[in-house]
Amino acid sequence: MLKRYFPLFAGILFTFMSVSSAFAATTTSVNDMADNMVSSVSSLPLLLAGFAYLSGLLFAVSGLFKTIAHVSNPNQTPIREPIIRFLVGGALFALPIITEAAINTITGGTTATFAGDTGIISTISGGLGVASALLSLGTNFNSLLINLMLTTDQIPALIAAVAYLLGLLMAVSALYKVRDHVDDPTRMPLKDSVIRFIIAGALFALPTVFNAMYDMLAGSGLGLGGTISSIISAAGFFWSSEDGSAVCLTAAIPFLGTGSVGEVICNAWISASVLPTFLTALAYVIGLIFGVWALIKIRDHVTNPSQTSLWEGLSRLIAGGAMFALPSVSIVMKSTVTPITLMGAATFTSNTGFNETTSTALCTVAGGNSLDMAMGCFMQDILGPTQVALAFFCFVAGMIFVMIGISRLIKSAQEGTKGPGGLGTVTTFVVGGILMSAMTIVHALSESFFGTTQTRTYASLAYTSGMSSTETAAIYNVISAVLKFLIVIGLVSFVRGLFIMRDVAEGKSQASTMVGVTHIVGGALAVNLGPVLNAIQTSLGISAFGVTFGT
Repeated sequence: MLKRYFPLFAGILFTFMSVSSAFAATTTSVNDMADNMVSSVSSLPLLLAGFAYLSGLLFAVSGLFKTIAHVSNPNQTPIREPIIRFLVGGALFALPIITEAAINTITGGTTATFAGDTGIISTISGGLGVASALLSLGTNFNSLLINLMLTTDQIPALIAAVAYLLGLLMAVSALYKVRDHVDDPTRMPLKDSVIRFIIAGALFALPTVFNAMYDMLAGSGLGLGGTISSIISAAGFFWSSEDGSAVCLTAAIPFLGTGSVGEVICNAWISASVLPTFLTALAYVIGLIFGVWALIKIRDHVTNPSQTSLWEGLSRLIAGGAMFALPSVSIVMKSTVTPITLMGAATFTSNTGFNETTSTALCTVAGGNSLDMAMGCFMQDILGPTQVALAFFCFVAGMIFVMIGISRLIKSAQEGTKGPGGLGTVTTFVVGGILMSAMTIVHALSESFFGTTQTRTYASLAYTSGMSSTETAAIYNVISAVLKFLIVIGLVSFVRGLFIMRDVAEGKSQASTMVGVTHIVGGALAVNLGPVLNAIQTSLGISAFGVTFGT
């Protein structure tokens, strides 16, 4: 086979190298490189057609010689040998008709399109980009991600071009295999030529194959564009539990001066808010590669079942469809953990809602530059932005975990916990869904432990006699700062616990279930320090003394 196709491969390589060198000087981005590569091989279909035409002539001449041999000695040269050469030669002359037949075998004669035909990566880059509607991108991290997406949105075209060339090679190879089967049926079964013909049609009709992969998981209702836009409504990382407002997007939580830590945290989050978009675009390209890879694996399975299992092809079809539908899969994992009705501002208002002890901003009433005022001001400034930034981090981490879980579907069972059905893979999906719902899960734990839908953080001193209002405010400043600080620490600890539990499922020796559970439970208790102190005082019988916490 290598000797037979060597002149063709040499011609392809020579054409690619000679033409691509003319474009090398103009290459400035991945898009340019992809365009150059596509342009470089744009004449290869003509080269393949020429090769097929010459092969057809050779088959015709060979058919004539075989006919003479059959007439001279029918027993040594059966009639099927010249006939198959005439037929295959005619098919090679009519290669466009053969390719159209292969396409119609897959599409049924209908023309299909996939989102990749209309520059889907450019569409994705605007589908979820929150920051572009809020401020000028400038040169921040968002602009780098968007530029990366825009300078690589020709990769699908390159993949389609490669698939088209592979399809042509498959079609020509299928005709050769038919000849080989007729010459020696025991050595070359008919399935080898049939599967090549079918795979060639699938490679020519990639939009139909990709649509089938996508609809298999996401259904045909939303469409790819609708799936992308729907994820933003379930994101839930805009809201702060401090007062249920969209922190960093509005002035709900005033910054204590330009350039404060809270504003820095908000700027960092906004400057990276295109990350879900970037992951969606990346998953789309991976899905394209998985789709082509799956077709090749299916061909290999039919050709040699003992070496390549059918699962290798099917798993890549499933994984590719899941990558196409990453927003839908992410929403499914998120809503599996927390119902859609629990998402949004209402949930975050009652999640770890914080109530100041007085209606006045505490960091301004103590007077002077006291330490208690500094503590109160600092925590007032960073609490809301920190919660939003942490929720955003959890959402992005959850999407990455879902992508990791999908990619593991193509592995074999010998991978153990990291195999398709391994504990590590299942846990990766589950933890991904929990991370995307992390703040809602914290709310559920708070209610499970203390039977309340809002953390009791309204501090009330049992004895204030003999104390001035300034002294009382100073005490409340300290209490408020400590509670806010522990809310932040508790949320971080809870998220850390989820990562540890996944490491346990992955079989990592450094992680233990006890440490993970301690982080999760301890984090939930830290978020609810007020109710914890109330419970301890009640158990000790001193609830009428000290500080009590309410809502």
